[in-house]
Amino acid sequence: MKKFQKAFINLIGILSLMLINEFTPQVTNAQVGTVITVAGSVLDEVTRNPVTVNVVFSDESGTRAASSRSNSKDGSYLVTGLKPGKKYKVRLEQSEFFQAEYEIQLPNSSKYAEVSRDFLVKPLVKGTRIPSRLAPFELKKSKLRVGANEILDDFKRTLTINPNVNIEIQCYPDMDGDKAENAKLTQERCNSLRDYFVKSGVSDKRISLKPSENVDNINPPPIRKAAKGKRYIGSTYFVVTKF
Repeated sequence: MKKFQKAFINLIGILSLMLINEFTPQVTNAQVGTVITVAGSVLDEVTRNPVTVNVVFSDESGTRAASSRSNSKDGSYLVTGLKPGKKYKVRLEQSEFFQAEYEIQLPNSSKYAEVSRDFLVKPLVKGTRIPSRLAPFELKKSKLRVGANEILDDFKRTLTINPNVNIEIQCYPDMDGDKAENAKLTQERCNSLRDYFVKSGVSDKRISLKPSENVDNINPPPIRKAAKGKRYIGSTYFVVTKF
């Protein structure tokens, strides 16, 4: 009889614990006050110099969550109080630069954490030549190479976010040679880039073209033969003409 009573009491205890766990709210990271800090630097994409801009974080609903202003001496900024596991949109604002937007996914940490993230901004000054980070073409070709969208998507977003800005696309040939052939090649390259942006929703009225029959005198072909697997491709620039 005593064994039965003891077993019954244990069973009641187990059932009680199960009910408590079922109806007790689970404590989340946000409820215990865990926060994430994001810090880094903001640099001019052309000169790589530090710049001062407003760095604004918004949550997925578009509500402003936090902001900072980067330091003019080193470009540093710091934003804290962000929630772990959340995705934020980061907007960089300053009249002398293109407005820029990025997304950042924060780690779902149960402890305070710091995330490092640097940003680049493009100068918004008439006549500024913004070089393509990587060549969007193969040697002597005018068709966009495989993977070119990874190079061009950043500038496409820039044009979309800044609808009042007009640009000129400048393309240069890969080597000195027949001027007529070079002019034809660079005209076709300009056309390919314009078509890419237009298909992405950018008005063709915002884009002018400037092909060249001569190599780029600022970034000319190397005098010595390049290392194996590395070939010089004519420069591509996006020039601010109106804003």
